[in-house]
Order: sequence, then structure tokens, then C-alpha cells
Amino acid sequence: MIEIVFFSTNRSKLAHFRYLGEKVGIRVKGFHETTYYASYNEPKINDRSELLKLSYESALEQWLKRKGANDDDLSTFFFEDTSVTVEALSKTEEVPGVNVKYWMRDMTFAKLDALLKRAGNNRKVIVRSDIVMHLPQRWRTLLNTTDRYLWMVGESHGVIVDRERVIQPNLVYPWLDDKTFNKWFTPVGASDPISMLTITEADRADFRARAFEELTSILRDRLGLLAKRQEPVAHQLQIPGIATYPSIYVICGPSCSGKSTTASWMSEKYKLLHIEASDFMYKAFWERHGPGSAVRIGDFAEAALQTQPGIVAQPVARFLRETETSGAVVTGFRSTKELEIFQQEIADNTEVALIYLNASVPIRLDRAIKRARDDVTPEKFEKRDAQEIRMGLLDIATLPNVVLQANEGSLQELYGAVRTRYRKALRVYTSDKELRAQLQQPLRGQLESLILRTLLAERPKKKWLTTTEIAAALNRRFKEAKSKNNVSRYFNQEFHPYYELRFRERDGKRTGFLEYQLSATGISRAKQLNAAPEVPQNPNRRRERAEHAQLSLTLP
Repeated sequence: MIEIVFFSTNRSKLAHFRYLGEKVGIRVKGFHETTYYASYNEPKINDRSELLKLSYESALEQWLKRKGANDDDLSTFFFEDTSVTVEALSKTEEVPGVNVKYWMRDMTFAKLDALLKRAGNNRKVIVRSDIVMHLPQRWRTLLNTTDRYLWMVGESHGVIVDRERVIQPNLVYPWLDDKTFNKWFTPVGASDPISMLTITEADRADFRARAFEELTSILRDRLGLLAKRQEPVAHQLQIPGIATYPSIYVICGPSCSGKSTTASWMSEKYKLLHIEASDFMYKAFWERHGPGSAVRIGDFAEAALQTQPGIVAQPVARFLRETETSGAVVTGFRSTKELEIFQQEIADNTEVALIYLNASVPIRLDRAIKRARDDVTPEKFEKRDAQEIRMGLLDIATLPNVVLQANEGSLQELYGAVRTRYRKALRVYTSDKELRAQLQQPLRGQLESLILRTLLAERPKKKWLTTTEIAAALNRRFKEAKSKNNVSRYFNQEFHPYYELRFRERDGKRTGFLEYQLSATGISRAKQLNAAPEVPQNPNRRRERAEHAQLSLTLP
């Protein structure tokens, strides 16, 4: 999967392009410059060509400030401009044209409807997307051009609605909203505005997708950067003469049924990497709505599993492929569709063991109260159970390959049951130290490894740390000189499943500063990096270590 950077301060638009990129194997990252580099300046002029040219020059100036810019001949960025042409109002120039976002601030449906009716009630409209992508020098050579950027265009035709509709917030696809021109735009062939269409219907009329398809075509066909997806490599344990054993254990069940506890034990005892699916759901949630949103994560998860069931299963499978983990335990899946997609995404010869834990409601509620998280009450607990049932959790227990395991006794009884059923497989993983050491290398380089290991060391203090505090703790622990700007940039550029985050409070009031601690997946990954056998990095650098571990996070 290649990576390109999108210049925008609009979270919904960034989520839109991430969605489009995922379909074709492009990881779209946001250029989060709120602390260090300003966004590009977009002049308020009507000349589209000049506007895009000046916008590109401003974006390029910011792009070249980043670390390694002069050494990088392969990375690229792009930005997008949406414009609207209302035919009845566009006599001498496009109206509102490229200034649609300013025009929308003062425009109401009643006002627009009156303008159209005075002009003969011609309601035809064109919504246009212009994408500008920077061409690094090597790409210019391959394309035989001296142009510094490519300009791609996508258009959708339709009409302006004849009556205003009530648009419900779209939790999963926030670009289908009631804030942009989308709420008034009915594409050709549709009877409702694009913001009210299903995602499948909206995709067919997606003006941004049409411009992005042109970008994708250039990357794939002319630059050869989007190769056909290869079959995932599975590190399935093979024992000559006997059957293969599961390399991935998926543990499902209702809240407080023992999923996290069992995963923790399997991780600590048998050195399996623990991945908590909820950490990836939070990542998807933050990418669409940001930290501190009034949208509830549970409502988002329920909507996401109904309309995009692979929203977590696919990133979890990709994470397993990228880390090349020989053995893992995954918790937190809530529907059979998730499990189906997950199995499709991993290698065909990877054996998955599916375990469903359960316990009575009173026992699980008692555990939740003793855990003292999320201010649980019987009413809240019942509501969460009902929501998980709507997600499809109970259907998992009916799958033909599932192992049903009650957990109403002691932990020793639970662990004993799991150990007995999977004794041979777990013994193999315990002894497979050489393969684990070979596979467990840092995913994104030294900085991420140092951050994870720093937060693991700080975890006993039960403190949440800001990026400035993380940088200070990192430098103390590893005798490094990492700038707090580098640490902040790491967190600002994208959300990670390794961390929980929240706004720091002072005197009972929320500040604008985010603070972090390790998530369940982050703890497991940090323990890998912190404890595994040393692996050479280069002759002059101290070697690092890595090993398996665990923990978990419940869905609020």
C-alpha cells in the first residue's frame, strides 16, 4: 500500500479521501499542520486555474519545510477544491463557482429557491472536483513532463432539490452531511439529495471519486506504483508429520465475559500478540469525528458495522500482515460479517481458532461494577448489551466452527479449559522463540518504537501524558535528543490504534491539549519491542529487543 499526503483542514473531506484510497490500496494521510506548518493559502478569486496554481505554490512551500524534503524524490501530496455551477445563476461567470464554501455561509434554501424561481426555475447544477497532485522529480521524468503538478477533474450533474430535506448526521460517512451543498444536490438518476443516499448510491455520483480515479489511474498505469495486491504471507506453524495449529485466536463474547482477561493470560503465558479490535474502531471514529466529539463511540460502531462491516476487520488483518506476527489473539469483533471479512483478508492457509466466552448477566454486571470503569450502572450495562446484540454478537455463538466456553467460575478454571483444548498448539508457540524474534521488528521506525516503550515504562504511574511530556520522558529514559516537535508531529499526522487519547482537564474544565496513554494493542506491541531478543539494526547502533504481550479495552 503506497502512502500519499492530503492537504486539508477539513476532517470530513480527509475521511472521504481515506475511504476512496482504501479501495485501491492507497493510504491517505492528512498533513496536520496546526502546530508547526500552516495550511496552504487558498486565494479568494474566481479564476480556477490561477486559484489552483497559487494554492499549489503555497502547499509546496509548506511541503518543503518537512523533515527530509530535500532527500525525498518519491513522496507526493495533493489537495482538492470543490466547486458548484448553478446553471440558472451562471450568466457571465460560474455561480457560486470555486467560492462555494463562502457562498454557502450566507445561503439558505429559501433564498436559493426564490432565486431559481425568478430565473425560470431551471434547477440544473454541476458539482465539480479538482485535484492537484505534486510531481516529484522522478515522476516527472517517468511521465516525460516538466510540469510540477497534475490536475485531475471529476464532475457530477444533477438538480437542486425542490424542497428542503431533514438530513440525519451520517456517522460513518460524514461527507454526506447537512452542512455542504450536498444537502441540496440530487444527482442524475436519484430522487433524493446525495446526502440522503446509501453509500453505494452516493459512490455512483461521487464527483471526488471521479477525479480520484484519474489520479489512481496515473499512479497505477503510468507510474506503476499500484501493483496488484499480493496474497498475504502467513507464518503458519508447520510441524512435520502432524496437523497444523491455529496461529490466530479470535475471542468473542459480551461485555465482561472474560475476553480481555483470557487474551492477557494467553499473551503473557504463551507470548501471543494481543490485538483489541476496539482500538481500531476508535481510530476509525477519530478519523471521522475527531477527539471530543459529541457522537458516542457505541453509536458510531453500531452504524459502522451495519454499513461498512470491514471498518475494523480489514485494518486488523492488515496490521497482522504488516507486523508479520506468527501468533496472535484478537478480541472485540462483534458480528459474523466482521469475522467473514477478517478470514478473507488473511492468508488462506492461516488457521483461526474462534472462541466465544459467556457468563450470566448478573455475573458480568458484578464484574463491570468491580472494574469501576465508564461509571457503569445496571441500566447502562443493559443498554450496552442490547447494542452489541443489534451489532450481531449473538450470531457468532451459532457459527459451526466456534468453541463455546462458559466463564462463570474461577480464572483458573477458565485458563485450564483453554489450555486443555489448545495445549499442543500453545506449547508450539511457547517454543517458537526464533521465529518470533525474526518477525517482531518495529513497524514505523525508531521514533514509534521509542514512544511505545516510553509509555510502557510510564504506565505504572497511571498518568496521561501530552506530547511534550512524552518527549521529555523519552529523552530521559533513552538518553536521546528527540524534539517535542517530532513527537507531536507523529501524533498529529494520523491517529494510531496504539493509544488512547483525551483532552486534558484543568480545574474541572477541558483544555485544548490532548494527552495519551497506551491502548490494549499498544501495550502488547510495546512489550514486544521492549522484551524480545536483540536484533541488529546496524553496526553502529545499539540493538533493540522485542517480544509478545497483551491487554484490552472495552467499548463504551
